[in-house]
Amino acid sequence: MEVQDVITYNQKIVSYIKDKDIAQYFYDKDYGLLLQFLRSGPKTIKEIENAYSSAENEKSDKTIYRYIKDLTEHGLVVEAGKRIYTDEQNKNKTSTIFMRTAKVFYDHTKTWKIHDQDKEADNKMKKIYTALKILLDNRYEGREFSIECISDIYNKINTEGDELALETIDKAGDKAFDLLEHLDYFDLSEFILNLNWLLMVFDEKFRKELDSC
Repeated sequence: MEVQDVITYNQKIVSYIKDKDIAQYFYDKDYGLLLQFLRSGPKTIKEIENAYSSAENEKSDKTIYRYIKDLTEHGLVVEAGKRIYTDEQNKNKTSTIFMRTAKVFYDHTKTWKIHDQDKEADNKMKKIYTALKILLDNRYEGREFSIECISDIYNKINTEGDELALETIDKAGDKAFDLLEHLDYFDLSEFILNLNWLLMVFDEKFRKELDSC
């Protein structure tokens, strides 16, 4: 059977998720599986249904359509085009195919940035920064790190580092992420965070700020 996909959507390489409600789809056992299935490329409803069955989590096509509708409304999945194929009677048929809006999604909601309006998160981060200060002061005798400086460093990683990462990824294209297809959502998020750190550490201006911290 001859098969040809006609893709009408230009998929992003990476997309940053900054909404906690949207990020939760990746941690849901049903929605998360669907997003995982689509990592390998566009799929029809029938292929998604078969993938759920293989994962011992059978879903009806009606349920899958509902999942796709929810994910589409939140910008995670899109109708990508059509799959053209010939049936056993050699007649041309078409099926709608769906794909992720990005190859990689990075959960930006889990960054360590203090939000003034979130007192619980603010108190949590202050404890973390205080613990880091104690460890750094102990590791580098003769230096005394300030909590404010440690907070500024993390905020720069999560802002300027993100910008550098996006710029670097856009320039590199698909090549690097083709090597990471075996990683799951959590590992890919960790990869992006590590990329942020590395890009900032090798930035001369940022290194000077680290030295003066």
